[in-house]
Amino acid sequence: MTVGVMGETVEASGPERRQLPRTLVSVPLSVFSGERVVLNARTVDLSPGGALLHGSSPVQVGEQVRVEVARGASRNPLSLAAEIVRIATPTAHRRQHGVALRFTEVSDIDVTILLSIIEQASRG
Repeated sequence: MTVGVMGETVEASGPERRQLPRTLVSVPLSVFSGERVVLNARTVDLSPGGALLHGSSPVQVGEQVRVEVARGASRNPLSLAAEIVRIATPTAHRRQHGVALRFTEVSDIDVTILLSIIEQASRG
């Protein structure tokens, strides 16, 4: 479905479902469809519930993907299942493409790790 939101055109799978507030942080993240990387990007915002990424990708709203969130050079990335919930395209008011995703099947340990990643990224 195409929806106009504050001057931007987006594809959305339904009404706002975000349950956790997102923090404006820039964290490296990769999106996989099957075994293929479809997007290497940085987050615009991030929460234990999902993320908004800068960039475009050949993904569709509703598609199930896997994401890997970088945790630093000495640690393996955090791997999470996710669903694409919105795709934003550039308009006169928005210069960049964006992909919004919702994490699925997030464990308590995943939440703790994500909160740590957000805290570290917020500090600079």
